[in-house]
Amino acid sequence: MANSVYLHIPFCKSICSYCDFCKVFYNEEICSKYLDRLEEEVINNYNNEELYTLYIGGGTPSCLSIPNLNKLFDIVKIFNLDNIKEFTFECNIQDINKELLEILKSNKVNRLSIGIESFNDNVLKILGRNNSDVVSRIKQCKKYFSNINIDLIYGVNCESINDLKKDLKSFLDLNVPHISIYSLILEDNTILKVNNYKEQSDEILRDM
Repeated sequence: MANSVYLHIPFCKSICSYCDFCKVFYNEEICSKYLDRLEEEVINNYNNEELYTLYIGGGTPSCLSIPNLNKLFDIVKIFNLDNIKEFTFECNIQDINKELLEILKSNKVNRLSIGIESFNDNVLKILGRNNSDVVSRIKQCKKYFSNINIDLIYGVNCESINDLKKDLKSFLDLNVPHISIYSLILEDNTILKVNNYKEQSDEILRDM
């Protein structure tokens, strides 16, 4: 029987304004203790089932320090990955560097899911994101991985149809095999909701 596992890493270097996932600011000591509990949970509940897919998400797994990243992959080694088909690791584009990519590759990760969201500075400001060197970082990823997903968010209230078209072209120009496209959803208790963010009209969202 094929089995799948999701591991949640609830730590981020910064908190995006739209995010309602379970997360806290990264703290080395707290993260290390969390990984200790995660290891206990895996040991107590995993029965050596063969995994078909494994997904490490968050939060921002790529924000972990090298010691905690190695600690995370020591936990992953408990799993039976002999016939793993897809092993995905979520990354913030700003965290990507040669050392991270080599660690992921050496630990059997075969798919990256990268949050880019937009190339538009006004959109990024509202989302609480800060992207730089996206093109060069994606090129670096391609040296190690062929299976790459990138995320795009549309429908931010400063954005026009033409802005979205420019974003789509920039995303397509990255020439990766998969693009996940999401409309911005205003969730309770997010920074946007607390700050009374005004949503785009339904008409514009429909056109987008």
